[in-house]
Amino acid sequence: MTVPRARLAGYDWVVLMASLVLGGVAGYLGLLLGMRLLLEPRIVSETALRLSKYTVLVEEVLKQNDRVALPSGVLVRPENKLAELKPSAPGRFERLVQLAMVREFGVKRRLQRDQPPLQDPWGGHWVQLNLSKDWAGQSLWLYQSERLSNSIWYLPLLRILAIAMGGLGGLVLFLRLKVERPLSRMLNLLGEQGVAVPLQLLPEEGIAPIRLLSLRINRLLERINNTATARRQLLHGLTHDLGGPHARLMLRTEILCERLDGGNGEIAKAMAMDLERLRSLTDQLALLGEQELPAERRQACALDDLCGRIVASHPSQLIRLRMPRLLVKLDPDGLERALNNLIDNALEYGAPPVQLSGVRQGNQVLLRVDDHGAGIATDTLLTMPSPSRSNDRQRQRHRGLGLAIVERFCLDHQGRLALLEAPSGGLRAELRLPVLLRAQGQS
Repeated sequence: MTVPRARLAGYDWVVLMASLVLGGVAGYLGLLLGMRLLLEPRIVSETALRLSKYTVLVEEVLKQNDRVALPSGVLVRPENKLAELKPSAPGRFERLVQLAMVREFGVKRRLQRDQPPLQDPWGGHWVQLNLSKDWAGQSLWLYQSERLSNSIWYLPLLRILAIAMGGLGGLVLFLRLKVERPLSRMLNLLGEQGVAVPLQLLPEEGIAPIRLLSLRINRLLERINNTATARRQLLHGLTHDLGGPHARLMLRTEILCERLDGGNGEIAKAMAMDLERLRSLTDQLALLGEQELPAERRQACALDDLCGRIVASHPSQLIRLRMPRLLVKLDPDGLERALNNLIDNALEYGAPPVQLSGVRQGNQVLLRVDDHGAGIATDTLLTMPSPSRSNDRQRQRHRGLGLAIVERFCLDHQGRLALLEAPSGGLRAELRLPVLLRAQGQS
């Protein structure tokens, strides 16, 4: 199977080049617009002022002296000599300067731009002089060289800079549309994915590497969706198969509870309560069969009543309860399952009596399950509830699905599970849960 290479495709290069070209054109047009709106009026006014002063000054000199008496820097030519240079017709800029000379300075003169070969490297203008009668029959033209401030329209560096800035803007736009926005959408959709399936697939857009990344993530999401679908079907089948045996056991246990009394009756009642717990677990499996995780099932309840029902399902001489009157908001079935797992572990791997207690700490509730067993080694305790080391003699103790269920319950309620050393020398399982609503008593 050929693995696609994560690099730009031909279409991406075409879009990138088009963005650069369009950006350069936009930059150049922006320069022309800015020059025309902002700099052109100033340049026209300055040029008109300079030409008007220079023209009037030369005309005054020529009225009193012969053309030979002009300074060497002043260039005046008759019209027949000027025709040999083939000056061009007045352009838009020259027409604007002529109008400005008349409007601002009252100087009405013909104006032409110098053509190659230029008299000055920066270029210039020829202005027709208004002579007295002594110069009748001779039309003279005065040359005025251009200045750097008036030649800014023709500076190649400014045009190159404008095109480069426009191309940079096109590149930024390309990165924004083809890289940043697709990545942002991908991250937002991944962040919005909930725990329920099917998971939403990502849009495959952007440049080729991002499209390839979206494709591979979508394949992973499809595998997750398929796995979740198969899991739901399996759970649905298991709950269906468990329903028949469970109903028959419940019926037979009820018959035993009616016929037995004394110690045997107590055992039959305990069996009935265990079967009721099994029914609750079966209902949770059925719920998992309908969706990946159950919907929000938190509700307000009294912690002491809830724990009292849990303790009542075990022999009274094995469990001690010390719970204050606290109002909490949590999943009661999840807490019952978690505490039952901890109590079962304490009875199986520790030693009775097991003490179930609760402490209020700010807006949190600390639930503790202490046993009177031998506990576990301190170095192993530091790694719990993660799997202990393979060379640990008690590696099979306090491990397995029970602690994983308790830890999952704590994480679902933004809490945490800690395994500590109990004051009695055994093991203490402590659930820290930020679920307190209000206290109705003190511990």
